[in-house]
Amino acid sequence: MKWYKRTKSRPEGMTLIELLAVAAIVAIIASIAYPSYQSQILKAHRKAAISDLAKIQIELERQYQNSYLAAVNLVLVDGGCRFCQTNNRQFSFSISATDTSYIIKAQPINSQLNDRCEGSGYAILSLNQAGEYSPINCWQ
Repeated sequence: MKWYKRTKSRPEGMTLIELLAVAAIVAIIASIAYPSYQSQILKAHRKAAISDLAKIQIELERQYQNSYLAAVNLVLVDGGCRFCQTNNRQFSFSISATDTSYIIKAQPINSQLNDRCEGSGYAILSLNQAGEYSPINCWQ
């Protein structure tokens, strides 16, 4: 007569209930984190545009020869900035200039329209020849 030793075998792996519980927890965490992630992406694009406004200002001053009008054509070519790092799908740059003054503008487009500065939206980021910028709450 042979004696067999009975072993208790436990099923290995995860049950469907455990898998659903993990999936629900991941979904809850993602639904909380995603809006914050999106707002940080928009803020990063805005900061890049502000940096590019300062670069454009420096280049305008460097190219100035008795008139800012001539310098504008050297800085923005066909509405595009040659040295800017801002994605052209996020902001559109323009310069309004006279002989003695200028205003550099960055207008948000596409998804960047959802960006908020301290709770309020903005239509244009601007910087002039005197170093004055607006809206103030977006530059902080």
